[in-house]
Amino acid sequence: MKKIFFVLTVLIINAATVAQQAVKISAQIRPRTEFDNRDFISNTAFNNSTSLRTRLNLSFIPAKDFSGFVQLQDSRFLGGETNTTADMKNVDLHQAYFKIDNFFNLPIDVKAGRMEVAYGNERFIGAANWSYIGRSFDGIILTVKGDNFKVDIFDFKEFEKFNLGDTLDHNILGLYSDLLVLNNYKIQPFLIWQKSVPSKLMNRFTPGIYVKGDIGAFTHEIEFAYQFGDITASSRQQSVSAFMFALNAAYTFETAGKPTIGAGIEFFSGDDNQIDNDYKTFNTLYGTNHKFYGYMDYFTDLPAHTYGFGLIDMIGKVGITPYENFKASLTGHIFSTNADYKLKYNSTSKNFGTELDLVLNYKYNDNISFEGGASMFLPGEIFKEKKGSDNSTWFYLMAVVSLQ
Repeated sequence: MKKIFFVLTVLIINAATVAQQAVKISAQIRPRTEFDNRDFISNTAFNNSTSLRTRLNLSFIPAKDFSGFVQLQDSRFLGGETNTTADMKNVDLHQAYFKIDNFFNLPIDVKAGRMEVAYGNERFIGAANWSYIGRSFDGIILTVKGDNFKVDIFDFKEFEKFNLGDTLDHNILGLYSDLLVLNNYKIQPFLIWQKSVPSKLMNRFTPGIYVKGDIGAFTHEIEFAYQFGDITASSRQQSVSAFMFALNAAYTFETAGKPTIGAGIEFFSGDDNQIDNDYKTFNTLYGTNHKFYGYMDYFTDLPAHTYGFGLIDMIGKVGITPYENFKASLTGHIFSTNADYKLKYNSTSKNFGTELDLVLNYKYNDNISFEGGASMFLPGEIFKEKKGSDNSTWFYLMAVVSLQ
């Protein structure tokens, strides 16, 4: 793999030399050190580790209305190899796609290959940039354009098992639209269809809508989605009926430091009877969950991390920008279930706990930025029983270095 990486690098440099106007090379190096004590046992020592994500990008425009992009990625934890001469062989082709604009002089763009995809605020389909690996999709996107709208029609292959009849293959199909009908508003209806072979394993539809508006210094987001279809879970076929809604708003004061206050509620249905054939727990699909449900990542897999009982997240946030290149924010989450969770001794609770996230951002220059954070989770009755009774803590420091 090192040889392949070296050969590709040489080819990229050579291509850039031959066609400097058509080729652009860039790179990103992102180390992140974490101090992890998220085990809910206060007398254990912190587990310290550093991840490193390195990306090498080649973008090219050889002709009008035609472009391409290739991105190589190495993701690792420092010290993860057995010795200083070992090779983890973990270089990956994170993205490789081409794009044709105005295909056959029609208002249609075609994008095909392996690509990051981010729609709306990334609640259901996102690039998961916080991850030291990230998320890519393999497939094709057709973009249909009009004066007041844009619609992406996509077909992604999640699993390819190479079985006869495509058995156990899994596809993601759907559309995501952007309606340009109101000033200062994004109105984006969507439909996501997860389809397996045979369909009884997974045949789930997620229609919904995302709306974001700006009225002066006041911003607000509204989301709603419903899920229906069939799914095989817990070794039996179940009928899906689940929903979610979210409302978030924030106001920025036009004073020194531009202080911001915000609040929100996010609701995901759960299942209070998990032994019948009705599946009522909402699934967040391929979302960038780190940015929504607390930086400590206790709820990155919905519904697994809520034990199928759903999630209600009450959010409060304050922020300030005391200097041009520096900003700070503090976010609080109160997490609870939608359905009653049965504790030991036949009592019930809906309380997962409370999380506080402090994040600091500093832009050193146009190429380098730093981010650091500190988080604490105070467990409620459910997490005390499932994870531990002590408070949980976590800290991180990250640099993002862009080379271009």
